[in-house]
Amino acid sequence: MTNLIEPSATLQPLAPPSGGECQVFDWIENFGRYTEDIPSFVREVCNRFVGCDMPLDRVSIVMRTLHPQISTSGYMWRDGVDELSLFTADHQTQTRESYQRSPVRLIFEGSPGLRRRLADPDCPRDFPVLIDLDGEGVTDYLILPIPFSDGRSYACSWATKAPGGFTDAQIGRIQAVMPTFSLVLEILAARDISHNLMDTYLGHKTGERVLNGGIYRGVNETIEAALWISDLRGFTALSDKLAPPVLLGILNDHFERIVGAIEKYDGEVLKFIGDSVLAIFPIDQYGDAMGAAEAAVGAAREAVRRLEERNVERQEKNIPALGYGIALHMGEVVYGNIGAPNRLDFTVIGPAVNHTARIEQLCRTMSRPVLISATVAEATDQPVTSLGFHALRGVREPHEIFTLPEYA
Repeated sequence: MTNLIEPSATLQPLAPPSGGECQVFDWIENFGRYTEDIPSFVREVCNRFVGCDMPLDRVSIVMRTLHPQISTSGYMWRDGVDELSLFTADHQTQTRESYQRSPVRLIFEGSPGLRRRLADPDCPRDFPVLIDLDGEGVTDYLILPIPFSDGRSYACSWATKAPGGFTDAQIGRIQAVMPTFSLVLEILAARDISHNLMDTYLGHKTGERVLNGGIYRGVNETIEAALWISDLRGFTALSDKLAPPVLLGILNDHFERIVGAIEKYDGEVLKFIGDSVLAIFPIDQYGDAMGAAEAAVGAAREAVRRLEERNVERQEKNIPALGYGIALHMGEVVYGNIGAPNRLDFTVIGPAVNHTARIEQLCRTMSRPVLISATVAEATDQPVTSLGFHALRGVREPHEIFTLPEYA
């Protein structure tokens, strides 16, 4: 019984791609990188292997990724099941017993591979996963590294229920395909990481624009949008009183609730400015001005609900509630790249943005959590209450300001 896969093990190459011979290797090398995503690629490879009489019943891929909440992503293929199972793990996973007792850990730490022929009654069941697989009728389990060009290795396991397990020739074919298989996985993983980073730091829609080529200074367009600017009250005073870790915890909790409300209504957060949030609800995304206004007002109501829920929890613990202000306006903005030639910011600028910021400043003086401009009030069917006309700093004409009836 072979337990550890040595790097020098003799590999049996796949049959050459000719006539009716198996063409798995040829397909991976020539077409694999053009597949839409990792699940599509893994499914195609596994199905092609099965079509070449490889007795595969289960294939699992586990890779680390760059994501603020997810440390590893996994994909599970099973014979006869069209869709792959997807699973993720958070950044605390490596401290848990399930990871410490997993063969994946050995691969991540540099093992050349591991085989357990469960059909052999003397085969050790030295990992919990092997006991589970044995119960499913798996007769052979092979886990190999997926080497990436940065020196890191991820894990790919292959399992069969065939009587007696894999033959030596089948093991050789799996090993032979791994270098090219790993190369395509790295390409597809890099694509996923790029999208994750764009989503995390720019937002999904803006990130897509950048990835599609909108990366030059001056690349912009004029759009109509409902605009959101919100601010956390008393942040400067909190900064003077609280230790940085505590302050960051409060700020992150506040942003989580604000962003969750905006994204629930398909708005896009463009940036955080200190304790403030700038977001947009583009009119063309919602079909018309009413759709954008309804989304912005709905998000504001949802944000207030979430923030007040937290304030109740704070007061129950004898901790002061936190104040905040949310301003909504609608108008024409320039949406695109601004900055230095090699350091850009994808954002919105224009008088409408400035007016939104001035309206937000009124939240403090008028003691209202939400203030709405006339452009949004006229576009929404939701009830709003006028608070009269008010001067905005730096704006020539006074603006009529509205709020939600519950805050009138």
